[in-house]
Amino acid sequence: MPQRMSALYQYHNAPEVTPAHGLEYDDNIYPSSDKYPVVRENGVYDRTDRHGFAENNRPPRIIFGMKIKTFLVVALIMILIVVGAAVGGAVGGKQLREDHNEQFNGTYASATAISATATSTFIAAIPTYSPLSDCPASNDTGYSSSFDTTTNSNTGAGLKFTKYCDLSSPIGDSARISEAFVYSFSDCVEVCASYNYWSNSSDCTVAVYLPDGERPGNCWTGKVTDVQASTLNTTTGTDVALLDT
Repeated sequence: MPQRMSALYQYHNAPEVTPAHGLEYDDNIYPSSDKYPVVRENGVYDRTDRHGFAENNRPPRIIFGMKIKTFLVVALIMILIVVGAAVGGAVGGKQLREDHNEQFNGTYASATAISATATSTFIAAIPTYSPLSDCPASNDTGYSSSFDTTTNSNTGAGLKFTKYCDLSSPIGDSARISEAFVYSFSDCVEVCASYNYWSNSSDCTVAVYLPDGERPGNCWTGKVTDVQASTLNTTTGTDVALLDT
């Protein structure tokens, strides 16, 4: 019987050629195909995967546009970079904290040393010249404070005094206002006058000056009411100035 030809060979007017062994059309045993002949060679068939590619010829898998090996290498490099950055950050942060602590401790130690130095005792030089006295030349003479000549002088302040020589001090402990070390009788009167000027009062009424007195004071001022030179006893070397009333 004549052999049936596949569709690939039936519709043409060219001379027919006997198909080679294994290329005949047989739809009883193998699936038929009009385009691709079924090849039979010793019962061995060409196996392909479900995508139509041979097992030894399938395309490589792609991850993020890279082959698997390339992707794994890049991923490993990125992991190493991240781990290195984390370790470096931890080490750098620790070093920064240590440097900050050292700087703070150094600053604190310096401040403590400065503070200790600042609280040490400083002994100022003491002048070698001696306080002066204008007595007895100034006995029973008036004295006007330097504050009385200022432009903005307080009109209510007691600034005019009378000096007396060799009188006893009328200032008791309860009446004392201030104590100072000065170098002249006039300076002692100015201590009393300055109190009246800045308080705009006449509370300081007596200034007592002892030229031979020693530090911390040779001048005392106080508030004594109704005091007069005639009521004071004589004391050599003690000068007294009374506020004019």
